[in-house]
Amino acid sequence: MVTEQFLQYFGMENVESEPTKNMPIMKKNLSDRRIQIFEMMEKFIAEFGYLKNCTDADAQENDSVFKYCSNLCHWVVLLLNFEDVVREGDFQRIVPSVMYMMQFFLSHSKLSKYFEECLDFVMKCEFLLSPLDRVRVLEGAFANLRGGIGKNIESDLVQENSVRNQKDLIRALGANKTDQAILRATRSADVIAEICSKIDNSLSLKKQSSKHSCSKSLKDEAVIAKTLRKLKPFQRTEGRICQGIPNIHGSPLNRITKEEFSNRVTDVMCRLYYGQTRNGSYDDPQECSDED
Repeated sequence: MVTEQFLQYFGMENVESEPTKNMPIMKKNLSDRRIQIFEMMEKFIAEFGYLKNCTDADAQENDSVFKYCSNLCHWVVLLLNFEDVVREGDFQRIVPSVMYMMQFFLSHSKLSKYFEECLDFVMKCEFLLSPLDRVRVLEGAFANLRGGIGKNIESDLVQENSVRNQKDLIRALGANKTDQAILRATRSADVIAEICSKIDNSLSLKKQSSKHSCSKSLKDEAVIAKTLRKLKPFQRTEGRICQGIPNIHGSPLNRITKEEFSNRVTDVMCRLYYGQTRNGSYDDPQECSDED
């Protein structure tokens, strides 16, 4: 979908064709080219509304197809950006990314627990922690188990995998297990899991995948790209209607206003300041879930 945005913006028929618009004449100097590329990307970002916040008004457009596809791309780019932050271990981008994600979570649900976690994280990193503790928290958010550039993963994901390995060993102990046996088993859970993984690899045993995992199909991607080229979802056309979602916004952030965001931040900050964890400000059951 993001590729389709680039094709539409540069007036290209496919990824191999030459741009026909919005492409400046590149200069010979490398530094000048870099500046041109940055300026070109800024115009692209402004064209499709990336990096806007809840203070910006929604564009008055009567094209539900364009709005639906733009909304989807906003979520995709948000996730891709945070995935890149994690893989690169770039702790300098954590706080800005989390601050931007807060608006997305609040637009999805007024009682979003992820919004509160993000706000709590930002408050601690920016105001409450000492400079040394702040660096420890940010650098401790990632872990690199096997080394290499761009191979970091989330520290809490490592902990979740460790807990899963411990539970597998505890279940294997059977009934009438003692506390001492559980303690010995859980201490060696990660090492045992690594040994079992090496044995499976040496025997060419494939790990059983979940029912949701599947390999990418280049043929399916080609069909989707061809269909999008025919539809041209990012070519603004008045009167197009997206079946089932007629009133969708062009950006998730257009669902909330600056005043709503400010009031919600103030409410959560007051509760966190007084040590209250239960949220009783909203009674709408439809606004209480992040699991849609």
